[in-house]
Amino acid sequence: MSLDEQALHERIEHCLSALDDTARESTSIGAVVEVGLLAEDERAEVRARFQGQAWLQQPEYSALRQLGPWLFAADVDTLLNDLYPLAERGFHGLLMTHQPVAHEAEKLGELCVVKDTAGDKQLLRYYAPHVLPIVHRFSDMPWHQRLFGSLSYWWLPGLEGWREYKGRWHSQGEVPDASETITLTPALLQALGNDPLSHQILGELEQSSPSLFSVACPGIRLAIVDKAISRARKAGLSSTQNLSVYAAYCVAHGMEVSCEPAFARAVELARAGPHSLAENLKTTGSHSISEARHG
Repeated sequence: MSLDEQALHERIEHCLSALDDTARESTSIGAVVEVGLLAEDERAEVRARFQGQAWLQQPEYSALRQLGPWLFAADVDTLLNDLYPLAERGFHGLLMTHQPVAHEAEKLGELCVVKDTAGDKQLLRYYAPHVLPIVHRFSDMPWHQRLFGSLSYWWLPGLEGWREYKGRWHSQGEVPDASETITLTPALLQALGNDPLSHQILGELEQSSPSLFSVACPGIRLAIVDKAISRARKAGLSSTQNLSVYAAYCVAHGMEVSCEPAFARAVELARAGPHSLAENLKTTGSHSISEARHG
């Protein structure tokens, strides 16, 4: 289920209005923001203007507390119209919680500390837009009820709009008081590592050509790159170099560039060999990446 911003606003208001008075009074809308992804001046402005709770309250992670995930609670208009534009590069979604915001943030932070199969502790950014959908699918795991039991919904920004993930809270039940932690089982590890190449290529593009991106939201950036790589593979490309160039052109010119005759011809030549996609793009006269750099 994908929603544009207006539909998301209406959806949240509808969910709130459907609650009885008692439940509504204990319900909050919060924004998940990874503060460390913001520029220094953005972090200062966010903290000055909005009330938030750090997730990582554990003493051993005190050095990460100020730069890790935070939960900012406010009305929907404030979160979407004021906080989101300011914190877009670290904005990891909205959620509806039915317990005090401080308690919710502490619980979410505790669940960031996961155990591998050997019992050793690691930090998992399960709240990131490319990870939460995977974690959400593992509904048969003991920790799933603890993670989603106090939430009725979690909304993530994506390429096609805001995606909705249902929580496990219900009006007749109580918020779970549990201590389960996420365990990195082989099945979960396999699901989380489905396509690490998308993350690798995104990181390279952000480092070498950050001005190509017209959006700051990390989840949307990853969705663009992931979709481009999927199209490139369907077109018959396989080498990392060709996939990276294909993704860069889609980031720079939009997905529609893949339908342009000159670009399609370059892809066809690269698939047949021996020259790379970058070399073929020079000879077919397709757009250059520099033509589309965003200011």
